[in-house]
Amino acid sequence: MLGYLGDLSEDLLARWKGAMFAMSPANPDAARHFCTSAREIFADILEGWASDEDVLAADPDCQMTPNGSKPTRRTKIQYLLSLKGADTPEMIGFVEADINNVIGLFGDLNSATHGPAGKFEFAKLQAIKKRVEGGIMFLATIAA
Repeated sequence: MLGYLGDLSEDLLARWKGAMFAMSPANPDAARHFCTSAREIFADILEGWASDEDVLAADPDCQMTPNGSKPTRRTKIQYLLSLKGADTPEMIGFVEADINNVIGLFGDLNSATHGPAGKFEFAKLQAIKKRVEGGIMFLATIAA
């Protein structure tokens, strides 16, 4: 995990180390600290390797956010897959669970970031951490 993030960016690596530092049962605000860092890692990977401008240049008619201001996260992931030549319907179907995991994680991460301290019990936070690790590995693989 550290190698993948370090290959993408030193800042991403530092954010991950900060997220791991926050993962302590003694930290009453572990969920907020971990989830904020994890959310920013996902956002930075998507924006850094699938900027709005690049995605729109590749597909001006792509799916946009509800307010119409920018391409959706799903569209950005599909753009990254297209750069690898892996945007065929079969391949998209194959990685659909990974895509759904990353998109779903934003809801969980936002919930903890904006929720009360201790929003998630430590066991739930550890489960989210596993999902985050899988999502980061997926994005790092298609972004690198």
